[in-house]
Amino acid sequence: MIKTRLKYCVYDPDPNGNDRYYVRTPGHRKIRIRETFEDGDGRITPAFMKAYFEALQAIEGKASAPPTLPREKTFNWLVDKYYRSNKFKGFDPLTQADKRSVLDRFCQTAGNMPFAAYRKEDVEASQDKRRETPAAADKLVKYLRALFEWAIKNKHATFNPAVGVEKIHETEGWHTWTPAEVEVYRKHHAIGTKARLALEIFLNVGARISDVARIGRQHEVEGRLRFVAWKGRGKRKTRRTIDVPISADLAVALANTPTGDMTYLVTELGSPFTINGLGNKMRDWCDAAALNHCSAHGLRKAAAVALAESGVTAPELCAVFGWGKLETAEIYIREANASRMSSNAFARLDEYRNRKNVSLSGSRTTNETKRKNNREKSNPE
Repeated sequence: MIKTRLKYCVYDPDPNGNDRYYVRTPGHRKIRIRETFEDGDGRITPAFMKAYFEALQAIEGKASAPPTLPREKTFNWLVDKYYRSNKFKGFDPLTQADKRSVLDRFCQTAGNMPFAAYRKEDVEASQDKRRETPAAADKLVKYLRALFEWAIKNKHATFNPAVGVEKIHETEGWHTWTPAEVEVYRKHHAIGTKARLALEIFLNVGARISDVARIGRQHEVEGRLRFVAWKGRGKRKTRRTIDVPISADLAVALANTPTGDMTYLVTELGSPFTINGLGNKMRDWCDAAALNHCSAHGLRKAAAVALAESGVTAPELCAVFGWGKLETAEIYIREANASRMSSNAFARLDEYRNRKNVSLSGSRTTNETKRKNNREKSNPE
């Protein structure tokens, strides 16, 4: 018998050289494990580990968790190291809080498991357990992928089990407001109200909710709004300065609405909105206008659609919205072009039909004249 990497697990091939693995503890009969020991990369398979732990529990007569691993081999250790890293500390406080919330819940059940033994199928199983909340399930996969990406870079892991795991929550994202919905909101919330001012900022600046909650008079420069976008502000590569003109609609709303000192939008107590607080307030304002399917997030998309349909270029869209990739802007431009081409196609069809009708009418008139002349020629005087 040959000892393996696992405690109490021995390798004892049969006389023909076929593999046989047993769990054997002092004073107890040995239990054979028939699952495959290693995969093609030399890693112990999840099926073998499961059978191994079940054999130990059967021998010891316990239903408790598997033997405790050294802490530095567990998810608890890896996640804790991640929280202490410069990578994690560089995230926005709200992003840190969100990642902590997701990873801490994951560690409540998986914290003592060996992260090195985690495989793609294990990530998919964790995702599937949360299928009833698909967005949360996909977020777990996203954060595990980021965790292992950091772990590999810092030589704590050798592969990323979350790579290649597909989303189960495919969606087009937040509903994009239509022009008709914008008008419904404007009719319900008149100029002079905070609700109307919020809409005009979102729509005429194209800002994210994290920026709308912070934009104020100090950002006004010669008839323009100039501010550093909140998202990505901490990194040189992703830091974006937004510089847009104050449109006529926004100027009217600002001139007729009470605002705060450092932010245009303030609560009933006069303090700036938090990001979540402004999102919740927009939810209330949309519901009051019977626009239950609309939200603050969809206004930024509506602004992008409106600009794309007006014929702006991809670089111009990137300048307005702070996008770092032209591909993002080109999505809106392609959709706007498709809409224009569809309209042009039907306009040409109508033009063709009208032209054809005129041609047929003219043809009938000519034939009738010829027939009349022929009849006159055939009749004797």
